[in-house]
Amino acid sequence: LDYTNGTASILLEPQSTNLITYSEDFSQWIPDTNASITSNSIISPDGTQNADKLIAGSSVARQSIKFNLNTTGNISAYVFAKKGEYTVIQLTDALLGAAFANFDLQSGLVGSTNTFAANIENYGNGWFKCSITYNSVNSSINSFRISIAQSSTSARLTPTFAGNGSDGLYIYGAQLENELFSTSLINTSGSTVTRATESLTNAGNSDLINSEEGTLYFEGSALANDGTDRVLSLSDGSANNRIVLYYNSSNNLVAQVYSISNNLQGTITVTDLNITENSKVAVKYETSSIKLYLNGFLKGTQSIAVSAINLSELDFDNGVGGANFYGKCKTVAVFKEALTDTELA
Repeated sequence: LDYTNGTASILLEPQSTNLITYSEDFSQWIPDTNASITSNSIISPDGTQNADKLIAGSSVARQSIKFNLNTTGNISAYVFAKKGEYTVIQLTDALLGAAFANFDLQSGLVGSTNTFAANIENYGNGWFKCSITYNSVNSSINSFRISIAQSSTSARLTPTFAGNGSDGLYIYGAQLENELFSTSLINTSGSTVTRATESLTNAGNSDLINSEEGTLYFEGSALANDGTDRVLSLSDGSANNRIVLYYNSSNNLVAQVYSISNNLQGTITVTDLNITENSKVAVKYETSSIKLYLNGFLKGTQSIAVSAINLSELDFDNGVGGANFYGKCKTVAVFKEALTDTELA
């Protein structure tokens, strides 16, 4: 369960590996060149006193730590950070000479960046999740570096400066994945850890599904704009008869009806939404048409020649075991009747 922003949702994520082998113990990272770590300094986002303090040393130098690892390709990385005496943290790749991103832990804003796509999320109690995504051009070691910066407009690793050996800022929970987007923290303590694919099963009850008419309702969001299909479906247990609701590879919302040996009968597509933001979606299906409502507004009506029949399963995929739904799910419901337009609004 994910409790971001104080409301619960079921979090379904694909398989992923945290390549950083010490996700919380930054004393195992390499000082680069003058910073130091004080372990277990304050309460972390997980509610225990296991967040470390990154301290600027007293010599004029980079105030950084780094973790070396061998990987290349699509990279998503992040660390949770909280201001101390310093308020700006910088993330860099040690071998990508121009790439960096600054994060202002006072304002909660992304500062200067280059090459990286950067994002900052408020996790409460002064903690921010500072994340970057990019494609590494290196085929050898990729070093993830965390630095104290003096300003949100500081250049990459410059200017070097001297601290006093006690002032710093706080860090917790570092992760680096070969993914197009970051997943939730996978804790490590000496080796890489892989989280298995997460899925929901046994979510359907054929006695509560009406093939002739009904409403499929969903409240939630996709994990990311990652160019994949993420599908919910009502089906007869095969591809022959299905009603599917999904975020497609173009990051649109789509409702479709298939019947008579997997023949497409109708499609409604919605383009004006952010699929990573929570939405309330309803597909109303009847024998001759479907309607799609988004957040209380009718987004489309489509006539169909032949309706889907023998619907008996509710699945977090396309009904035939593909295009798994990865996202945050607050509610899924199937109504045995086609709700009125007033009820859908």
